Amino acid sequence: MEPLDVPEVTQLPELSGGEESPVGFADMVLTTLLVYDAALLYAEHSPSDPAESSVSWRIHPREEGIYSRDIEIASSPSLDSFRSVLARFGHHYLGGQLYNGYALRFLRQGDRVHRCHIYMSNVGQSGFWIRVYAARAA
Repeated sequence: MEPLDVPEVTQLPELSGGEESPVGFADMVLTTLLVYDAALLYAEHSPSDPAESSVSWRIHPREEGIYSRDIEIASSPSLDSFRSVLARFGHHYLGGQLYNGYALRFLRQGDRVHRCHIYMSNVGQSGFWIRVYAARAA
């Protein structure tokens, strides 16, 4: 399986009119994830949460010597913003599965390649969530 290249984004671009870039946001959280040899990236908006509430994106490192449970790396300011980022993941990393899905992908950034299991739900009944399990490929 040919690796997908992930552009390195360390901060979000400034857009006019207060708009956000779902593509830039997705690349930024993946850039942060791929720094680790093994980690979990996750975010979730529960059906009981108000639509205007923000959604926290977190990483749980799974490396020897790192004992932090969770690291908050970003925040989507609203449900609509969060769902836009999920749609980007679904379109680009899950082969067009915008609403639910799973994919095994090899993601490359620079000379590092990670094997990533990507799980996502973008439908109301189960809430809106994403989990990306990443481990550096040999």
